[in-house]
Amino acid sequence: MSKPRAATSRVTRIVAVLAAAAVLAGCATTQIVPFTVQSDPLGAHVLYQVQTPVSDDLSTNEWIYLGLTPVDIRREVGRTQLRKADAFVLRVVKEGYLDQQKSWSGDDIVGQIEDKGRVFWNPRLVRVNQ
Repeated sequence: MSKPRAATSRVTRIVAVLAAAAVLAGCATTQIVPFTVQSDPLGAHVLYQVQTPVSDDLSTNEWIYLGLTPVDIRREVGRTQLRKADAFVLRVVKEGYLDQQKSWSGDDIVGQIEDKGRVFWNPRLVRVNQ
């Protein structure tokens, strides 16, 4: 015996709504952070770190490698981690040049993503005196 079409259609809609809710709930816990980092000269290593209070359960403060410039990458960062961050730091490192870093607050990162669609940085590297 087959189910009436209305009941099948209703079940399909309910399943679709529940699936969409599950996806949206999962998205609410993370923020996709698109990074574009260049450097002058190119070929610098790029790392990032989310600095959180030491007493925080999320505090690892580890450096995460993103690649060599030019870098155009998307990373998933916990929204709670961004909210609680003391600083969100990008660092570029290249042999023969001084290391450079730039930091933002978590709110500044979210604002930059909303305004510009990404976090962008283009540091001009300074040679080490030899």
